[in-house]
Amino acid sequence: AAGIAHEIGNPIAIVVGYLELLKQNDIEDADKKDFIHRTESEVNRINTIIRQLLDFSRPSKGDPKPVSVHEIILDVLDILKFQKIMSKIRSETVLNAQQDRVIADPGQLRQIFLNLLINAADAIADKKSLDSGEIRIMTETDSRFRLKITFSDNGVGIPPQQLANIFDPFYTTKEPGKGTGLGLSVCFMIIESMGGSIQAFSEQGQGTRMVIDLPLS
Repeated sequence: AAGIAHEIGNPIAIVVGYLELLKQNDIEDADKKDFIHRTESEVNRINTIIRQLLDFSRPSKGDPKPVSVHEIILDVLDILKFQKIMSKIRSETVLNAQQDRVIADPGQLRQIFLNLLINAADAIADKKSLDSGEIRIMTETDSRFRLKITFSDNGVGIPPQQLANIFDPFYTTKEPGKGTGLGLSVCFMIIESMGGSIQAFSEQGQGTRMVIDLPLS
């Protein structure tokens, strides 16, 4: 509850601050536009948290159909390349899977991949080695008609005593105000509903691998 309160309380405090500034009569138009843009960004942040809570409490099956995992991975990377946290991180894709179509809701798959990439970027930032940060995404198929998707990073890693809990609802290794602890649990539920699985492998100080296994369409 404290974590969620911080997550929502912080952007609300920022929004209130910008609204107070906007009440002033002597601000320049450029500053006014900047304050409005920043306010909108904080409101969107609150909206994202509320969506996570709703996804957790009422998981939707979405609109499943055959989709290309490779297309969605490349689309998500394209979205994130303009984000500040990703600007100094080198991303590599090794999309070796000869078949990459799965039955899924495209929006939910995009949500999973975004979550994993942002977590990886945060882990690299925590290691304070952004200039040498690397994220690798690899796909491969096996003889069981399954698709394996691996997200690897060279970030701070996860301590062994925490690794078993990272998919638990509201469990987070981040300080209050930095994460709801719902992202991975929602990913876990969505992947399970698709007949798949997700596993985490990590070594503290060396990085983390998140491995998703999905049935091909």
